[in-house]
Parts: sequence; structure tokens; C-alpha cells
Amino acid sequence: MGMLNNRSDIREKYEQTIDLLGVPATIESVSDDTSVQCVVGFKTSNDEELIAAFGVGVKVVTVKQCDVPVVKKMDRVLVKADRYTINEVFPVYLNDLLVGWRCVIRGK
Repeated sequence: MGMLNNRSDIREKYEQTIDLLGVPATIESVSDDTSVQCVVGFKTSNDEELIAAFGVGVKVVTVKQCDVPVVKKMDRVLVKADRYTINEVFPVYLNDLLVGWRCVIRGK
């Protein structure tokens, strides 16, 4: 049928997409000094609203909630040799199911 009709299917497709298109990263929690290695979505955004709010070169990091249960502002993301500080975090819901975190990193 092609329809995603149950919550576990929807979550699984979301997580598979990040796994397929993502990059290896480490999420460092500032509040409790822990870190999690995982695969994240990582891109420089061309969304006009984000650029207006956070500057040219603003980056969006998508983290699966199953990998990192809570992501907070000021946590850090390590991708390759670069460390970024998260400036804003938005929960990602599919219907009423929390599946991830959309983290914004300020540009120039």
C-alpha cells in the first residue's frame, strides 16, 4: 500500500533516512558532561527564515531521539574535526510521537 499507517513504521522510516543520509557525529551534553556517538543529519541551511534569525551559513543538525533522549541549547556537536555549539533546539514530532531534535547552529 505504501502508506505509513503505524507509529513504529513512521519512526523507523525517519530513523533510516538519517542513517542513510547522515554523518558520524558526537553529541556532547554540557549539563551532565556525557557524550553520545551517533549518526546525524547535518546541512548548511538555505531556509530564509533561519538565515534571517541565525546568519548566513546557519547549520541544521537532526538527531534521532532514540540516540540522544534530550538535546539542549549550548550542547555541542562534533562533526569530523569541527565542534559546534547548538544555539536552538526544536523537537521533531510525527503526529504526537517525539522522534528527534532539530538543532540550529548559528552561522556567520
